[in-house]
Amino acid sequence: MKICFPVDSFQGMKSTITHHFGAAPCFITYETDTSEAGLLYAQDLQTTGSCNPSIELANQGVEVVITGGIGPGALQRLMDNGVHVMQAKSGIVEEDLENYTKGCLTVYGYDEGKCDCNG
Repeated sequence: MKICFPVDSFQGMKSTITHHFGAAPCFITYETDTSEAGLLYAQDLQTTGSCNPSIELANQGVEVVITGGIGPGALQRLMDNGVHVMQAKSGIVEEDLENYTKGCLTVYGYDEGKCDCNG
């Protein structure tokens, strides 16, 4: 499964997850099957002519986005393309990857699925 984290700047797995998905300058991808991390730049994802990379991320196989904030349009485009959007909890890529694998993140926009994880 490919997971994507919109980040403010690239600092590897210690990168800070952005609070505004559509304004992220880059995206860290993580492939759970191989434990490989990758980096995508927003300007390389602008094939649709908008400032929102939602559709291109889905086209590149992203199945989950973990973000600190996202507008309704981008959220809807991701969901329409089969991408699950989760609310970041710690705001650091490696920590929220662990939170995701433990089931400790909430589906964006919903209250269900919350757990009693520490942190």
